This record gives sequence, C-alpha cells and structure tokens, in this order.
Amino acid sequence: MTLRNKIFITFSLLLLLPLIVVGIVVQNIFMSSKSEEAITKVENTIIQLNYNLDLMLEDASRSTISILYNKELVDVLREYDLNTPVIHKKYSHIKLLSLHLSSMTFNKDQIYGIHIFAKNGQLFSHMDNYRIEDHINLEEQEWYPKVKEQEGGWITFYDENPIYYKNNSEKYVSFLRLLRDPENHNELGVVRIDFAPKYIKEITEQLGSENWQITTVHNEPLIGSKSDYLLSSCQTNQSWIKSEQSNQKYFCVTHTSSKTGLKISNVIPIDYLYSEISEFNNILLLLIGFCLLISLLISYYMTNYLLKPLELLKTRIRWFQETKISNSNSIQSKNELVELRVAYDGMLSDIDYLVAEVYETNLRNSEAEYKALQSQMDPHFIFNTLESINMKAINNDQFEISDMIAELGKLIRYRLKNEEQQIPLQEEIIFAKTYVSIMKNRLEDALDVNWEVEGDIVDHLVPKYIIQPLIENSIMYGYSNRVKRVEILVKVKMEGSALTISVSDNGNGIDHFKLMEIQESLKYSVMKNDYGKNHGKVKNGIALLNINRRLRLIHGVNSKLFISSIVGTGTEVEIIIRK
Repeated sequence: MTLRNKIFITFSLLLLLPLIVVGIVVQNIFMSSKSEEAITKVENTIIQLNYNLDLMLEDASRSTISILYNKELVDVLREYDLNTPVIHKKYSHIKLLSLHLSSMTFNKDQIYGIHIFAKNGQLFSHMDNYRIEDHINLEEQEWYPKVKEQEGGWITFYDENPIYYKNNSEKYVSFLRLLRDPENHNELGVVRIDFAPKYIKEITEQLGSENWQITTVHNEPLIGSKSDYLLSSCQTNQSWIKSEQSNQKYFCVTHTSSKTGLKISNVIPIDYLYSEISEFNNILLLLIGFCLLISLLISYYMTNYLLKPLELLKTRIRWFQETKISNSNSIQSKNELVELRVAYDGMLSDIDYLVAEVYETNLRNSEAEYKALQSQMDPHFIFNTLESINMKAINNDQFEISDMIAELGKLIRYRLKNEEQQIPLQEEIIFAKTYVSIMKNRLEDALDVNWEVEGDIVDHLVPKYIIQPLIENSIMYGYSNRVKRVEILVKVKMEGSALTISVSDNGNGIDHFKLMEIQESLKYSVMKNDYGKNHGKVKNGIALLNINRRLRLIHGVNSKLFISSIVGTGTEVEIIIRK
C-alpha cells in the first residue's frame, strides 16, 4: 500500500469514525426517547378517550335519572302502561316530554337523540315525527332484555340498525336506562340516548390503528374492530404481540375505566409506532452519506496537499542518489517543508563530514597499528638495557643503584600495562609506593610520606594513575626557601558507600588567584570535555585535570575531585568515588 493510500485512508477514518460514533449515539438516544414518547402518547390517548367516554356516560346518567325527579313526567308515563292501547298520543304529553328532552340535548354535540319508550311502546322524542316512528314493540328489541336485567341501572349498546329512525342507516352507540316508578317501582319504560356517530368517530380517530376495541363492563364488544387474534391476545398493558399471519410485531395498550368499567384495547403496528424514528433514521442516513462524500473529498484534497511537497523532496533525493550532486533548487513552501529541506541539506553535509571522518579514522587506525607494532619492540629493548645496567651495578657492588634500577623497572612495567582502565586499589598503592621509594633515594630525609589505608578496601577498583601524580605534585611544588622537608599524608578510607582518597602536604601552598584558575579549569574540563581554556597557564593543574577527566569518563557524576590550599600551610587534594 502506497503512502498516498495510507494517508487517504487515515484522514477518511479520522473524519468518519467520530461521525459514525456520534450518529450511533444520537440515533440510540433519539430512539430511546422517541420510543418512550410514542408509548406514552398512545397510552395517554386511550386514557383521554376513556375519560371522555366517562364524562359522556356520567352526563347521560345524570340526565336520564333526572326524569324520575319530575312528577309531571312520571304521571305522563304512568298513563302509557301495557293496559293502555296504542293510540294517538296526547299533544300535551308530546309537548311536555319533547320540551324536557330538548333541554337535555341543549349545547351537547355528543348527543344525537334522546328518546323515551313507554311501557306500551309509545315513543316520545325531541325529534319531529317525520324523522322518528310513533311507536315500537319493545319485546322485539335486542337491547330490551339487557336493560331490564340491570333493574334500574344503565347499559351501553351498539345498535347497527335502530328501527325507530326513518330513513336513517347510521349505527349508534347508545345509553339505555330502565325507568321505574319512584312510588311503587313499577316499570314506566326505557330512556335511550343515542350518541352522535360523528362525535364517536372524532374521539376514536386518535387511536391511530385499525385494531382497537371498546368493551363493556361485562366484557362484551361495544364498538371497534371485530374480535380477532390480535385483540384477543391483547390482555396486558404495554406488551408486545406478534401476528401469526404477517409475522409483524404489534404493541398492545389497554385501559379500563374505574368509573364506567369500559375497557379500551388498542393494538398498534410497530411501523406506525416508530414512524417518526424511521423518518429520523432516513434523514440520519442521508446526512451520514453526505458527510461521507464531503469527508472523502477533504481526505483527497489533504492527501494531495501533504504529498505534493513530499513528492518534490523525493525527486531531489532520487536526483542525489543518481548523480551524487546536491540539487539546490528551492522548494516553494511556507510551512514544515522548509524544515524538511533544511534537514535534508544538513543530512547531506553530515554525510560528507562522516565520509571524511571515517577516512581520517581509518588513517589514524593504520598509524596506531604501526606504532603498536613498533612499541612491542621498544619495551623489550628498554628492559634488556636496564637489566644490563643492573648487572653492572651489582658487579661493582653498587647495590643502591641496583635497587633504584629495579624500582624504575617496576614503574615502567606498570605504565606499559595500558589495557585496563581500572585496577585494584592495592596495585595503585604499590605503584605509588614504588615511586616514593625512588624519590626517597634521591631526597632522603627531605621527604616523608605516611600512609593511612583501611585494609578491607584494597580490592576496590580505581582508575590508574590517580595517587602517584598527586604525590608527584606535592614533591614538585612543596619545597621552597621556607619548607626544607616535605611531609605528605595519604589517606584511603570508606565513608558510607563512597571511597575517599586524599593527599595532603605541608608545602608552600598555592596563592588564591592561581587556586581559582585551577578550580575553574577543573569545572570547565567537565562541562566542555577538554582540559580547560586556561590549562596552558595552570602548569601544576595538568595532572589534576587529567585525573578529573578520567574519573568523570569512568564514573560520571558519582566521582568528584576537590582541591584546597592555604599559602604557607599546605595543599590537600581529595578524590571521592561513589558506587
């Protein structure tokens, strides 16, 4: 896969992944809230419908019972018992009942008609004669036995073909109550209120489904869909049911009125319930598709924008590979490409430098190898010469000279052992004592060197040549007109985890300004990795700088070198090496 494709895919994922995640989160949040909202809305709808039906039936109940509290109306109905033949009704009776029934329908859009059926079948209504029959046979009516069973209570009835209407094929939901004489409880007739079909249609249209049903307190269907599998399965409120025919899921919502006992069951298809969610999902998919297109275009543009300068840089590199000539043509850019070009040019310069350095290093290695081969012969010649002088001294009974030559041989042999950077402390002390022994033969009583060494630390590893140069400095710069005998004290001890080596003398000391130069040179040599800018001026500081540098190379910050001096009192150098 090319770099261009990788960058294009990376940019696309960086743009798309957050978009998809946000889309999924938003869709889940919206679905959850809308699901609850839709379910709550459906449930509130049937609760409101049941509430409206309760108000309608309670009003009908109050209106019908009020007839029995009107003595004139009761007296009129007493005259139309079973023994009274069906004849023309008295005009005064028609007017009285019609006026009362009209008052019951005043400003009540939910009522289509109120009728009183006398015991003998005579019909009184607020309607005109051309709209309603004069009388009916009560015994032939389906609803009559049901209303008689209530003993004065009321029932609801759905009549698909009321025979008392003329030229009217509407179907009515009716409220019926049996009227009994308040004095002797004899049957006076039946009052019936037919509710307006338009009103019933208006309040049931909000159910939003074809599968709904309203049943009476006796679990008899009143209005709605005919009983089927879905409605018969809808027994628990807020439950899911599945159609055996279409395999579609439906949501069941039920509510039973605590006042009238009417039960409303509504079975809603899941598609209708989640119609708003489906619409939102479609919009969300369109939006994601649009954003996908935009993100691909942005990714394509950014890929070209980023790679065009890199292509130019690649061309320069290929030119250098083929011709070994640096292409100095500048790349027009205002951003990071300038840094890349500078880095590229710097890389070429570094390559030239490294090539020259490798050549020089190889040349030095060759010279060093030659010198190493030559040096293998020099020690052999030196030791043979020293041995000849030693034998000559012994033959002439000059034993002191023989001892000095033997000590000198030890010094030379120790210095020629260059393969180890660190040696046991005991070897370094022996080397220093050998040097002191030679100097004692020369200075005799003018030199006194004392040693204080802890016996259990002689195997501690230390860098070579860190004690002898300090003793040599004390001897070289310790003598003066004032000091005729140099006393040197060498202390080696452990302080916690640190090895401390100190060399002090009673010499002439170092004046303040020269001491400051030496201390500054020691500090500078550590910071700049050389022997200091003033080492040429500080002649008696070269050994200290050398020791300090080697300590830092081997032990780093775990080692330190301190020098202190007082004019006329002496000088002390202390080395600390921590594990």
